[in-house]
Amino acid sequence: MNIDEIWVDGLPLVLALLFWGLCITLSLGLWRGRVTDAPPALTAGAASRLQNHVYKRAAALLLILGAGGGFLPSLFMFAKTGQVWSVNHQAPHSMVDQYLLLHIPLAVLWALLVGVQLWSGQVRGRKQLHITFGWLGLATGVVGIGVIGGWIWPMVNDFAHGFDSPNAGAGIYTMAMGVGVVVNGLLAGYCARKRDFARHKDYVLMTLFWTMDPGIHRLNMWLMRLLGDDIWAPEQTAGLGIAIAKLPANLTLIVWAFVVATMARRVNAIIWSNIAGQVALWCFGTFAVVGVFHGPGIAQAVFLASATFFLVAWSGSRLALR
Repeated sequence: MNIDEIWVDGLPLVLALLFWGLCITLSLGLWRGRVTDAPPALTAGAASRLQNHVYKRAAALLLILGAGGGFLPSLFMFAKTGQVWSVNHQAPHSMVDQYLLLHIPLAVLWALLVGVQLWSGQVRGRKQLHITFGWLGLATGVVGIGVIGGWIWPMVNDFAHGFDSPNAGAGIYTMAMGVGVVVNGLLAGYCARKRDFARHKDYVLMTLFWTMDPGIHRLNMWLMRLLGDDIWAPEQTAGLGIAIAKLPANLTLIVWAFVVATMARRVNAIIWSNIAGQVALWCFGTFAVVGVFHGPGIAQAVFLASATFFLVAWSGSRLALR
């Protein structure tokens, strides 16, 4: 094996070690926080301002990375070639239908509306604009990304030949992402109607968290092409390049969500449950890739170790918040 092959085969294991290290660091940090003095409680107004301050900036960063870094190059290729572009194959997309062509403009509209919401949220004189475009944005995200892109398109394409289809694994992943978008989006709307604005913001942030999953994935694929030439290309990795790129995308979102929740002092069940969803996808993705490269025994050991480390960190968080 040459160095390129070792790097490709070894990347999932490196990411697993990184994940374990993050879980151990988190567990130790939570334990230290439990045995030392807790920070003073915030007033309702101060907590709202802190949440708004942190969430806006964190959402803007994710939007730049996902929509800007992940999808703008694809839109450029679409404008250049007149065809929907596959980052994985660096060629025109082979599964373009009416659902994908409807999903693309709705996804672009969602990203633009998120930008409007970040600009108008909790700003005097922009309240009505925020409310009006907020409902439009949630509808666009839930229907355009969650339902059409997350459920309908994979059912039609990834499962074209049933659960034995070559892309069935990708379809399951996409549909799970769709669940994250739809559930968080609907709960965001419910909390807004109930005027529970703190949880409303949590759910909106988690809706963005799931909608930007494909964008962060694409960003990784562009970077892997840029930095590694074609060593992660599907023809060099038995078609696993797209699956390998998912793993750092999952970890990016996991770390982003926890850091944001910690800075905003909103480490709660809403954030943790969504992080757990990404961890589950990361564990199963790692299991699949490591199983191909290193065999089922190592894949099972990595899966069990990852799940255990995460459960320990999650339990530590619950204890620290008591």
